[in-house]
Amino acid sequence: MLTQYRCHPAISAIANDLFYEGNLLNGISETERSPLLEWLPTLCFYNVKGLEQIERDNSFHNVAEAAFTLKLIQSLIASGIASPMIGVITLYKSQMYKLCHLLSAVDFDHPNIKSVQVSTVDAFQGAEKEIIILSCVRTRQVGFIDSEKRMNVALTRGKRHLLIVGNLACLRKNRLWGRVIQHCEGSENGLQHASQYEPHLNQLLKDYFEKQAEEKRRKKTEKEKSKDKSHSQKDII
Repeated sequence: MLTQYRCHPAISAIANDLFYEGNLLNGISETERSPLLEWLPTLCFYNVKGLEQIERDNSFHNVAEAAFTLKLIQSLIASGIASPMIGVITLYKSQMYKLCHLLSAVDFDHPNIKSVQVSTVDAFQGAEKEIIILSCVRTRQVGFIDSEKRMNVALTRGKRHLLIVGNLACLRKNRLWGRVIQHCEGSENGLQHASQYEPHLNQLLKDYFEKQAEEKRRKKTEKEKSKDKSHSQKDII
């Protein structure tokens, strides 16, 4: 028997089912791994209807998945999550570069967004984050993303939340990924369709940007009042 002390039991249950034949015990409780945000599921599969594209180096990327992942990251940070708590894992270098470029180019008034760790699964071995977003990329066939070792690492880096972004129709056909999706479906709010879920994220971001704008206006007004006050004091002198 092995005991794991990292993941929420709902996350470790996937690895236990797929790779440990039920021999994995939890040394950590659900209470100790309670959700960081009320609206964020512990375990969720976000179905994105994107399209895989292949680069010259035979690495794949998926623009729709990258865009949804970026929006998810922005929404987490807008909700008060510190960027070092978020990790993004993808199984393809091309998708990693795509995500890094989006994070560096995004017009998002928060300096820490660029410090979100985005890595391939191999680079993430031994690491852990409170929230892991896993971008699966493939839409036509699964490819090497069903390598058991890579899957085990990718699925067990998240302490409180595992958010999988992928193509439901493609991954469901695969033996291992089909079982991962079953676990997500059995979890509360564990299967979401990106097209239906995005309005919720958009609203979170809208509220955040409005709050930021209001804060800027308040600071500007205070600055102007302070300036007027100092001018009027000079006039008196």
